[in-house]
Amino acid sequence: MSRAMVWAGAALAVAAIGTRTAAQQTFRSTTTTVTVTVSVKRGNNVVPNLTAAEFSLTDNGVPQTITGLLVEGVPIDVSLFLDTSGSTSGKLDEMQHDVAEIVKMLRPGDRFRLLTIADSVYPSVPWVPAGTEVKASFSAVGGISLIHDALMLGLLYEVEPGRRHLVVGMTDRQDCGSVIPSALLLELAGRSEAVMHLVDYVGGGGGAQYRVRACTPRAIGGGDRTITRAAERTGGELHEPSRLFRGTSIARAFKTIFDDFRQSYVLVYSATGVPTRGWHAIAVAVPKLTDVTIRARQGYYGG
Repeated sequence: MSRAMVWAGAALAVAAIGTRTAAQQTFRSTTTTVTVTVSVKRGNNVVPNLTAAEFSLTDNGVPQTITGLLVEGVPIDVSLFLDTSGSTSGKLDEMQHDVAEIVKMLRPGDRFRLLTIADSVYPSVPWVPAGTEVKASFSAVGGISLIHDALMLGLLYEVEPGRRHLVVGMTDRQDCGSVIPSALLLELAGRSEAVMHLVDYVGGGGGAQYRVRACTPRAIGGGDRTITRAAERTGGELHEPSRLFRGTSIARAFKTIFDDFRQSYVLVYSATGVPTRGWHAIAVAVPKLTDVTIRARQGYYGG
């Protein structure tokens, strides 16, 4: 697939997602049904057994009534992106081993795919169900790092009803050569139903040819921050090695994120008292708990 086709396909898909989301969410003529994945943690531990009545939620500042709450049982689709550019070229063998370990973490009903980069973004492992033995094989790429393109394709995936989608990007966030600008990635993050997490991941030691970062166009300064904002908009975050884990094991980092995601709450509400169109800012709280960290989708585009 040419990179021009990637851009055209992504632009069409953004428009399609906006149309599909509006069509799915519009209920009668005045109500929009919204789902929000919410992580509630005290320190590093998930706070369990909360009920819908214990949450408060506002849509553009207007209090909403939570009509449903789900946790644990919903099957998960996992999109893992591994940055195989020069900054990680010394970790390829470890990556291949860790991918196999990650697939073992899935439960019956879950699904997995792996995206990597070369001259484009490729599904190194296409969608496979839990229980599949995976032997990933990929090589480092010099002078290119299509991070925006890979994360965009991850977010574009259309989730089937009754499932959830988790995107995990293991990358240094230093984009080089993508046709997708960071602003468009941020836009899609506000439309996608996926939750995206990023893990700062580097691992030198490969050949010098893989550490050459020469490409056109070069990443614009601050692009790494925009990628982080995109993750936060979906309800995910950036994980830094010093805070998340001691080593650089992909499997260990993934397990922390996956366990948190699986135990997150999914709140359902029908938006009332707010205009249908435009950006809807969401704020979630658990009023009776003052010592917890709450992470949730920041909003959605309506209409």
